[in-house]
Amino acid sequence: MHHFCRMMLLIAIFMLAGCFQASTVVRVNPDGSGTVVETMLLSKKMIAQMNEMMQGFAGESGARPKPLELFEPAKLKAQAAGMGEGVSYLSGKKTETADYSGYTATYTFKDINGLRLERQSRESAANPPGGKAPLLPVTFRFSKGSPATLTIEQPVEKDPVQSAEAPEKDGESPKPAKGDISDEETKQLMEMFMEMKIAMVVEVNGSIVETNATHRDGSRITLVDFDLAKLGSSIPQLEKLKLLKGGSLADAKELMKDFPGIKMELNDKVKVVFRK
Repeated sequence: MHHFCRMMLLIAIFMLAGCFQASTVVRVNPDGSGTVVETMLLSKKMIAQMNEMMQGFAGESGARPKPLELFEPAKLKAQAAGMGEGVSYLSGKKTETADYSGYTATYTFKDINGLRLERQSRESAANPPGGKAPLLPVTFRFSKGSPATLTIEQPVEKDPVQSAEAPEKDGESPKPAKGDISDEETKQLMEMFMEMKIAMVVEVNGSIVETNATHRDGSRITLVDFDLAKLGSSIPQLEKLKLLKGGSLADAKELMKDFPGIKMELNDKVKVVFRK
């Protein structure tokens, strides 16, 4: 029961609060081998609150639950099996900053063609904890050579079906636009998510000869980079966030193209040609 409570608390906090930071860095060698470095951090303040909640769940049984610990090597090793064929756990360590605590884990792979990095779909993000919506994998196709060619294939999500709005009847007050939220609600959301950081990047061990990547910095390709602290509290920028709710994936990508603190790869397939 304690394990169930711990899992539900962790999922609920990750779904409802912006007090976590996560990054995934894929490094690829010219022969197709490489590493995945995954870092997950949760605010120490939130960890303390979660531990207090777990103490409450213990009730009068007298059994004290173990404090929440994100760095669990056994679970990280088991996670390698879900990352694709030929992926293995190399090392891990507890990682701390002044305000955050978590882990950094390094995985190795012999052939990036077998690597799968799961990314949460919009459908699963909208569901309550425990929902059955599948995670969507980022996959890779690699061809050796001089130069070598890497193709990063992002999952393609279908645009949500927009239901027809019922016409307003005479005398009825107009209904708020779907997804419309007030400035105050927007500010509250931004305060909640201000410290959230999420990044997924691919680095090639060599020089890039050709690529169609939207965001490239030297040998580094950014697929996703959310750092909402860079957004600030500008009302015009906050207003734009309202357009994300209920919109299509294409609209969201276009909106995010030049958005402060947010980078998204706009191509479903990213080709990277590089040589050592």
